[in-house]
Amino acid sequence: EELRDLAPNIHVVQGDFDTLNGNPITFPEETIVQDYSWASMCPMENQDALARMRRKLHCDVLISGHTHQNEVVESDGCYHINPGSITGAYSALTPNVVPSFILLAVQGDKVVCYVYELVKGEVEVSKTEFTKRAPVERLYP
Repeated sequence: EELRDLAPNIHVVQGDFDTLNGNPITFPEETIVQDYSWASMCPMENQDALARMRRKLHCDVLISGHTHQNEVVESDGCYHINPGSITGAYSALTPNVVPSFILLAVQGDKVVCYVYELVKGEVEVSKTEFTKRAPVERLYP
């Protein structure tokens, strides 16, 4: 609910250890936001695998997770985004996890990606801007 103060339109997908008071919380495994042609999923950090999945889903922005390390990567004019771990939860894949999350502000063809990180008790925010490119359907038949 606290995230809704930042952004009322939130999309969530299932993580490995999503629980509340010891009880499992169920979220969808993937979400496709049709208005902007993007998808959320959870493969590992392999950028080639992410690019294949992005092309298969015909999306401009692919959001993945599991590594607990945030990153925004441009790939063939599209973007792969990993929001990291909002709680800084333990990960065998990433030592010293920095708590983070990503907020995307979408207006028409423009996307502004805000990365929030908790570093030494202080919130740091960085920003990446990009514009939607030519329709994916024409580039990936």
